[in-house]
Amino acid sequence: MTVMPANATGWFWHCLARETGRIGHLFSPDAQRGPWPWMPYALDNGAFAAWDMDTNVWDESKWDINGWRRMLFWAQAQEQKPLWAIVPDWIGDGQRTIERYNAFKDQVPFPKALAVQDGMTAADAQALKPDVICVGGTTDWKWATVEMWAKEFPRVHVLRVNSPSNLDYLESLGIESCDGTGWTRGNKKQTLGLELWARENPQPRTDLLTPFTCKQQRDKEQMTFA
Repeated sequence: MTVMPANATGWFWHCLARETGRIGHLFSPDAQRGPWPWMPYALDNGAFAAWDMDTNVWDESKWDINGWRRMLFWAQAQEQKPLWAIVPDWIGDGQRTIERYNAFKDQVPFPKALAVQDGMTAADAQALKPDVICVGGTTDWKWATVEMWAKEFPRVHVLRVNSPSNLDYLESLGIESCDGTGWTRGNKKQTLGLELWARENPQPRTDLLTPFTCKQQRDKEQMTFA
């Protein structure tokens, strides 16, 4: 399983990614950077910023559709493409998410991820034929249904995971990846917990160590010195 600390690209995360192969990125609109070959990445749609978690109210007027489209354009220009991109959803509302998925899916030129929301069933999601399932929704609903999504779909990502204690559980279910913003909020126990988890079972991509040290070999005879 890959853990994607949202929008985190400091030196610590680069080192942990290169050494363990367990770290990636989930980029929000206008927060994209890189990309780097040792950090697989995916694209969020920015809906979380318009959601009030306490009241489960999503305000569409706070969602920046142009920022989302700029991010897609940026990713199209990169040699390294995203693993997938979340099609716009309506957090906490399954029926409206289905409507938005159908309205926006054709604008996504990458593997399409469906952020399943409260009230959605496996049959609802299967009818939409997404490439990836992202388990979202309200917190209680997400954790109550995550095992079902893992059983019904081959590629599953879990949104808003910030506790090291959940990582082994999710990996045991066959979850492909998860993300969270809490890994970088200054709680050393969270950051250390993720680091220890990543180092306990590293899966480094050794094929990347040499090709990206230097882009090309130079002929010594062509080199000049002042």
